[in-house]
Amino acid sequence: MNIEIQTNDENKQLILRNIRDCGADTYECLACVKSGWLQCERQFFFGKFYAQEFLQKLNEMNNFFSGIAELKAEYEDQIISIGCNQMGKVVVSGEFIEHSMLSQSFEFGFETDQTILSGLIKQFTRLLECHS
Repeated sequence: MNIEIQTNDENKQLILRNIRDCGADTYECLACVKSGWLQCERQFFFGKFYAQEFLQKLNEMNNFFSGIAELKAEYEDQIISIGCNQMGKVVVSGEFIEHSMLSQSFEFGFETDQTILSGLIKQFTRLLECHS
């Protein structure tokens, strides 16, 4: 299953490709990000608990145009955040950190609007229903 933020701007993309249940209440996928001139494709893990909490926060944002939803795993240095303000402006951001001999990190952020919320809610609802 894939989850994609529909921004209608090819320079602002976030796609979670090939999401699969990898046990231990965790999902695994390939996070594909395009934020202006920055691009990254990286293995991304997120916990089922955090996915449920993420969906709850997305619903609150869709109703009240306020809040922040975070998608992450318990013991990984990776996070994707979506924040919304009262004017309907939505900021999608994240950070991926790799600890190795030469540590690396990738930070991104782009602005869009509240029209992405209903599509994300539907996609995450379907994901959680399929794997419950």
